[in-house]
Amino acid sequence: MARTTIETPVLIAGGGPVGLALALDLNYQGTPSIVVEQAADTGTQPLAKAGTFNERTIEFCRRWGLVEQIAAGFPDDLPRDTVYCTALNGEYLGRSVVASARERGIPPISPEMMRRCPQYIFDPILADAVKAGEYSQIRYGSRIESFVQDDDGVTSLLSDVSTGERFTVRSQYLVGCDGVRSMVREGLDIAFEVVAQMDFSLSAMIRIDQIDPYHQFGRCERFMFIGPEGTWANMTSVDGRGLWRFTVVGMEAVLNPETYDVKPIVERALAGSGVPYVIERVVPWRRAQMLAKSYGRGRVYMAGDSVHTTSPTGGHGVNTGIGDAVGLSWALSAMVNGWGGPGLLPAYEEERRAVAVRNFGISTENYKIWVGGGMDNVLKEGPVGVAARRNIGNFLEVGLHQEWYSQGIALGYRYDNSPLIVPDGTPSDADHPSFYAPTARPGHRAPHAWLPDGRSIVDLFGKGFVLLDFGADAAQLELLTRAAEKIGVPLSLERIEQPEVAALYRRKLVLVRPDGHVAWRADAAPDNADTLFERVRGAA
Repeated sequence: MARTTIETPVLIAGGGPVGLALALDLNYQGTPSIVVEQAADTGTQPLAKAGTFNERTIEFCRRWGLVEQIAAGFPDDLPRDTVYCTALNGEYLGRSVVASARERGIPPISPEMMRRCPQYIFDPILADAVKAGEYSQIRYGSRIESFVQDDDGVTSLLSDVSTGERFTVRSQYLVGCDGVRSMVREGLDIAFEVVAQMDFSLSAMIRIDQIDPYHQFGRCERFMFIGPEGTWANMTSVDGRGLWRFTVVGMEAVLNPETYDVKPIVERALAGSGVPYVIERVVPWRRAQMLAKSYGRGRVYMAGDSVHTTSPTGGHGVNTGIGDAVGLSWALSAMVNGWGGPGLLPAYEEERRAVAVRNFGISTENYKIWVGGGMDNVLKEGPVGVAARRNIGNFLEVGLHQEWYSQGIALGYRYDNSPLIVPDGTPSDADHPSFYAPTARPGHRAPHAWLPDGRSIVDLFGKGFVLLDFGADAAQLELLTRAAEKIGVPLSLERIEQPEVAALYRRKLVLVRPDGHVAWRADAAPDNADTLFERVRGAA
């Protein structure tokens, strides 16, 4: 009979980027956790996985002190351009220009820029940070077999993958970050519904040490190959140093990796250019929108691919999952430390589910554009072909702008309908995938601004609530700090004396949650400050 050998406040199933991000953010808040991962170590094989991390994700990595390592994972001088063509030495249709990291620089709306970093580099960076954390650890080669929750916690039965030895872990909370086939979701008997099945794809990892001498399109990050049938393949630089992901779109019955020969279609793309290449591996995968009916219940919740999947067109999947992790970590810390209310974890689901639906909707729009029809004349000769290629190139450049430029997706998501947010009566602004307008309206990410000491205002957030003071009366501040202290909500006070920042936030008092979202703002404390803190901690 298995006996309890390990106790931890939070047990995390799955050591991918979402599980590791959750452990890192819990560690930042001083809340212990254990990540269990059935693999023997964090994956370092170059697979067809994520590689684009948006501004918000990099802000979180800034919190964890990892930006410099992540930035080194991809050349900063490689243009992120996408070339639309019929083949590597075929007809040119158009180009979406996206500057390299070196040329782009830090944007005015964030202390960090979007970064490219292969997941086989990104994940080990996070894993090493978890191992080094005071409150976090990873246990590799361990698999959760089952779990039972009660009023006080969760008892999980685990096994050692190599020896079969079984042991139990007692935790206050269990979080499933264990992917599409989540054992945690199945253990909760929560359905995972297909919202939209798009295609079945094969991704071949191809080594091309030098590609630029073999084409006339100039340095770029991606080629999209267009034919009369639409976009039939694309090739994206994985590491900026010679590893490419070549993706073929088709039907599962056709693209069986055991029988399908990917080489002819690779040759079609390279089209006699003579470029030397090596196919290192071929990986099948499904492109689908999927959404769980619930993000969890009781003391067991989930994040990332365990509750949602999306088309990778835009790179929003892993970024949405890491956003889940940060949205969940502060709620778990609050519950573990006794100041969270019963509505806190249910509000996590309400907030993050809406973001998932928003983000995979945009990803699907992108996908429909680049596989769309109307390209019958792309290979025609003469004026008909010239006009068709120009029109198709323009269509792709305009239509896919929101895929290559997506600051709105990264920074513009909001929780204004959350039960934890106190609205201030201001109207909601437009939610555009490409364009982000900073706002401190309750529910939105607290806007970035530089402070005199060189920090960003974003750097103030992450541990407890922060009350930003833009010139409020001392009596108002005392009323709020006393109310927080009485209820037990951790609150720090930050005085901001920069008029341009005050103009950005538009109120004298702004209360910001640990995840960096504005919970409330006003020029004076409410008549009953206790009620305010009861609401924002999920106890109203």
